[in-house]
Amino acid sequence: MANITHAISTSVEMQAAISALTTLDGLSKWWTTDTTGDTRKGGIIAFRFGSGGLDMSVERVGDSEVIWKCVSGPEEWIGTTIEFRLQKSDDGQTALFFTHRGWADESPFHYHCSMKWASFLLSLKQYLELGEGRPFPDDIQIVDPITKQAA
Repeated sequence: MANITHAISTSVEMQAAISALTTLDGLSKWWTTDTTGDTRKGGIIAFRFGSGGLDMSVERVGDSEVIWKCVSGPEEWIGTTIEFRLQKSDDGQTALFFTHRGWADESPFHYHCSMKWASFLLSLKQYLELGEGRPFPDDIQIVDPITKQAA
């Protein structure tokens, strides 16, 4: 199994970061503007990216973590989990540890998604610190080296 992992820090309090991960308004400000559903434990959140999309089951919501399980979307994503874990660092920053866990293998699509996650996590940081992120459709476009298509 392969995973995607990233870590960022932000100057905002943990509660503000959790809110950006657990409310439709927050999620739509940094990942995709087309976000609907139920963000509570047991709910399903629908994330749409133009003609494609993902549905995530909310597995866990806490003061310092959020875990989703992909229940529909690209075949490689089905059954994977997306984990956000937060902790206060010694310098007063909030550290966010991100893992997209359970990929079958490290494929070109896996590498592409890793880059897209990095760009969306930077969008999250920008939203938290400046009030405006770069959610889809205004996200950084990255050309897939295999398909030659931007996403």
